[in-house]
Amino acid sequence: MAKLSIIIPVYNMSTQVSRCLLSIRKTVRLPYEVIIVDDGSSGDECVTVPPAGDDVRVLRSEEHRGFSHAVNVGIRASVGEVLLFLHADILLAPHTVEDMLDALIADPMMGAVTAISPRTYIWAEHCPDKEYHSWGEFITAAEDIRAQEKGKQLPLIVAEMFALMARRDVVDAAGFLEEEYSTPALAAYDYTVRMTREGYGIAVLASVYVHHDESIHAEVMESYEALRQQERELFRSKHGLSLDYSFQIRLDLIEMMDLQREGLRVLEIGCACGATLREIGHRNPTANLYGVELNEKAAEVAAPFATILSMDVERLDPAEIKERFDYIVMGDVVEHLLDPWAAIQNMRELLVPGGAIVASIPNVAHISNLYNVLGGRWTYEDMGLLDRTHFRFFTRQEIIKLFEGANLAVDEIRYKNIHMNSYVEKLREEILSLRTVHVDPEDIDAFQWLFRAVRE
Repeated sequence: MAKLSIIIPVYNMSTQVSRCLLSIRKTVRLPYEVIIVDDGSSGDECVTVPPAGDDVRVLRSEEHRGFSHAVNVGIRASVGEVLLFLHADILLAPHTVEDMLDALIADPMMGAVTAISPRTYIWAEHCPDKEYHSWGEFITAAEDIRAQEKGKQLPLIVAEMFALMARRDVVDAAGFLEEEYSTPALAAYDYTVRMTREGYGIAVLASVYVHHDESIHAEVMESYEALRQQERELFRSKHGLSLDYSFQIRLDLIEMMDLQREGLRVLEIGCACGATLREIGHRNPTANLYGVELNEKAAEVAAPFATILSMDVERLDPAEIKERFDYIVMGDVVEHLLDPWAAIQNMRELLVPGGAIVASIPNVAHISNLYNVLGGRWTYEDMGLLDRTHFRFFTRQEIIKLFEGANLAVDEIRYKNIHMNSYVEKLREEILSLRTVHVDPEDIDAFQWLFRAVRE
């Protein structure tokens, strides 16, 4: 059996790493080595490991060099064919390592897998629905999640490294962590996006739950968040990618698609790094995936998993495109076009009969925008309804006219709303009470419209 190398960087967390090591010794049943990299901890926090007959080493640094440097020290010292990167404040459950390894072995294209934890808020729906206060209660919670979510995998493009398992060949391809990053999250995002760019899949295993302590104290949270924001900008400048936009999976649009058909052909306009296409491919491995993306850096990340087409949707000659598609996904695209009417007509010509455009478009009539307009404000911002890159603005009726004008039949409409403050809520009530004009509540409640329009 391949030997597992468990790498744990630690700085002034001797108590936490002792608990982490205890959970490893209690739960891991396959041959392993543990490499604890003490990154210059102060004297009373230096890691000491009681012997237990297993292969545990502590590598010490005389000075604090940071998370990335400590991980790199561990990588260099490791010998396993599979590596498990753990934060020092993690506790493993009895089947954690075996389940992660099984998932990694089952799919040759899968390069790395990660667990869920209480601090991965995006996966909160998969976490325990009640608190636990002991080792036994944690084990029960982890086993319940394992049974409920058995086999469920969610594709990722970037991932944190609080509990990330990767094959040696993937680590070799990605190289070492960039030591210019100080925060573990951003170092991990940088590292895992490099794995993705090399063509390796990454997935979070919804059935694998680990405990993760809150290790950042409240008094240093503000400075930590400021540093994290600086490193988000570093990530953007280095990769040309936005952590806010480039890695989103549009589950809301996927829900409007029937993905069961063999050999389904899907084109996404503005596919960014391909997160939505990868999710579609995960749900239907026979699907043929295509993307259009103007950001060359994002297209490079998507390219291993999708065919990237060069296409100007507004000035396209459909006869020049050989493929025809069952679905064309346009998530937050239409409002950025100078001539969306021409673009939608062109996209219709690329659909097979019965094919559909699935799109999301902001609603300019949202109550928050009306509130600002009535106050004399129409202020362009970096994101939102009045994103400064929006050229066109639509209401529900205007979106219907857009699709019907291209001979497409709208067969499903959904909407998404947002939380509103009390002043906006009060205006909403006043507008809905007007007697001179009838206002449909959905027309001012919808922050974003989701449409499916079919070529009949």
